[in-house]
Amino acid sequence: MIFSELTLPANPPGARPLDREQIWQGLEQKAVNAVPYVEAITSCREIARLSPTAFDREIELRGARYVERVWLEQPNRVVFTRLEGPVLGTITNEILEENGELSLRFQFALAVRPGDELPVTDEELARDMATAYQAAVESTLAAVRSRIAEPVR
Repeated sequence: MIFSELTLPANPPGARPLDREQIWQGLEQKAVNAVPYVEAITSCREIARLSPTAFDREIELRGARYVERVWLEQPNRVVFTRLEGPVLGTITNEILEENGELSLRFQFALAVRPGDELPVTDEELARDMATAYQAAVESTLAAVRSRIAEPVR
C-alpha cells in the first residue's frame, strides 16, 4: 500500500486570497472534470449519478482507464475511491482551517490491483503521485483565482 499526504497553504503571501466557498467550488469542478487540474488525466466523464453528492466517473490517467466513485462532502472534502483500474485505493482532497488560515490537503492510499504490474516501483509511483498531486493542488488554486479574477458577463 502506498500512502502519501500533501498540505499546502491556500493563500500564500502575494496570492489573491480565496475563501472556503471559492476553494470548494474549485474542488467540486475538479471532481466533475479533472482534465484542467491534473496534467496526467487526459479524459474525465461522469458515468453514473448516484445522488446529488455522489457519482461515478471514468478517467484516463497515463493511458490507463479508471472508474472512481466520488463523494462531495461540502464544504470540506471530496473523496475519490478507485473501483476499477490498475491502481486502486482512496484519494481525499480536503479544505482545512487552522487559526483562520486555509490550506488544502491531498491524501492518498493506493495499491496496485492484484495481478497487475506497473512499469515502475511502488516508491516511484508514490513519488510520481506526490509530484502530480502537488501540481494538482497548485493548479486548482490557480484556476479558482483565475475564475474569480475574470469579470462577470
